[in-house]
Amino acid sequence: MVATVVGCYVLLAATLIGTGLAFTHFVSHSSVGHWDEHVNDWFAAHRTSTWNRVSAGFSALADTLGIVVVAALVTVVLLLRRWGKVALLLVIGLAVELSVFLSTTYLVARPRPSAPHLGSTPSTFSWPSGHTAATLVLYGGIALLVMAATPRRFPRVLAWVIALALTIGVAVSRVYRGEHHPTDTMAGVALGIGALWAAVSAIRAGGRPLLKRAPRGHPTSDALPTSDALPLPRPLPPLRAPAGAVRQAQPPPTGERRPAPPAPPSRSTEPASASARVRS
Repeated sequence: MVATVVGCYVLLAATLIGTGLAFTHFVSHSSVGHWDEHVNDWFAAHRTSTWNRVSAGFSALADTLGIVVVAALVTVVLLLRRWGKVALLLVIGLAVELSVFLSTTYLVARPRPSAPHLGSTPSTFSWPSGHTAATLVLYGGIALLVMAATPRRFPRVLAWVIALALTIGVAVSRVYRGEHHPTDTMAGVALGIGALWAAVSAIRAGGRPLLKRAPRGHPTSDALPTSDALPLPRPLPPLRAPAGAVRQAQPPPTGERRPAPPAPPSRSTEPASASARVRS
């Protein structure tokens, strides 16, 4: 499990650092970089008091305190229900996300948007959006846990709708408040997906598949039954004629003779009188 986590961290960090350096030193001077700044300036020019409060609420939801409190509560509940290694899903995912974020943001050091900022600005840099990544890891991980807990479609769909809605709300609020470029939030989404993938891979490497948890009232073994363990089918009983059916013809009893079949006609077609006349 530890080797899997380390490998995923190295892969994610290398990917985000490489793409971040490319955006900072090359893409930011192209039309994509101008679009980034234009989106931030547009939001800054269309701010209202209502949306200022809404964006502040989404940002607070993705702050370190909000993420840690929700993750701790969910993890404690899973441990009390004896979910074993699956209870570490959020812990592993958030740990990978935070370590990759810190490694990337200080090495890339992309400046934050030039638009006026709302609220306090963290000491980190713009690439990637840590708020967006942490939100996706936390609530996307909860959606995965819901999928492992129940086969019902409605709770599963509802959990993913909430996760996606919160992630999009946090990403837009960070751009609205001038803290990140739109491409920074896209990188945050990629980081969140990668951290979730790392957490699921680590749990599988530890011998516990995530999405094969047996429902309540069924055996808790995660292994699928093999063909040797399946019961063999019983042989079918012999067919019996129903009562009142017509009996088949029985052979005649011993000693009773059947009528002989008629003899075949003689090959000779000449009358008997003619044959006698020739002989005489």
